[in-house]
Amino acid sequence: MSAESAVPVDAVRGCPLGCGRPGHALGELPKTSTAPLSRTHYTLTRCGCGALLYLSPAPSTADLTTMYVDQGQFGSEYTDEARVRAILGYMGEALRALERHAGGAPHRPLRVLEVGAGLSWMCRAAKARNAASVTVAQDVSPEAVDACPWVDHYVLGDVADARLDALAPFDIVSMTHVIEHLVDPVGVVARCRKLMAPHALLFVTAPHRPRAWNEAAPDLDVWTAYSYNHVPAHVQYFSEASLSRLAEAAGCRLVYWSHAHEGGEAFEAWLAPQTAAAPLGWWHRAAMAAGRKWRRAGRALLRR
Repeated sequence: MSAESAVPVDAVRGCPLGCGRPGHALGELPKTSTAPLSRTHYTLTRCGCGALLYLSPAPSTADLTTMYVDQGQFGSEYTDEARVRAILGYMGEALRALERHAGGAPHRPLRVLEVGAGLSWMCRAAKARNAASVTVAQDVSPEAVDACPWVDHYVLGDVADARLDALAPFDIVSMTHVIEHLVDPVGVVARCRKLMAPHALLFVTAPHRPRAWNEAAPDLDVWTAYSYNHVPAHVQYFSEASLSRLAEAAGCRLVYWSHAHEGGEAFEAWLAPQTAAAPLGWWHRAAMAAGRKWRRAGRALLRR
């Protein structure tokens, strides 16, 4: 199933990044969510510039509430001791890499904000690294609010909640498997930018592409077999180019990217305020390679 869909251009929504170019329908995807939602199918769409894949239409506000507020997201697999150790190992190594890039004294207390936090793994890693770190979590779901003693302030509400301003600025803002769920990724990243200190980094992990995906000849059979094909929970799938565009639109710059995770099926990226230092040079990337290789195994356990 490699031909583009016959769905007319005017039937798909425009690019969530606002590029202004019409999107191209690649085909229809049935919903994979078991929640009672308003639609049974969504159109997998490619931005006119070819850099972003996204669902059309976007899930409605009511459907988002059903998926993220009314239903639980975290089963017993997230309390399995081996899985917890692996996730914390990955997050701890990522935190050390972020800290090295930002400079300053190692193991210093950090101010950490976790957006769409769930079980707040980055906050947990920060507390384990230095108990004096200030950890703040935000989520619209009440599911994990009382399950994270490593979080100093758990804000149950939208990322626009004014309580976050009172706790800012932050050294690290973390969005682990969150950005793919956002209907307005530019707005949310721009909001994070306002909460970041000048030297801060925004840590992002998310799905990328199926291993056998061919951008020149998209095959829906390959896509529907993708383990990250969560319809309509995963609203968009970034490439390096589209994440760079998102960063620029939100007042940030992309300083690190790797889609070497899970055989190319997921990525890790760092964003910095536009006033921050230039992207990492090759020597810095090479110095981090050993730690990055180790992190790949633990990162897959964060998926949701």
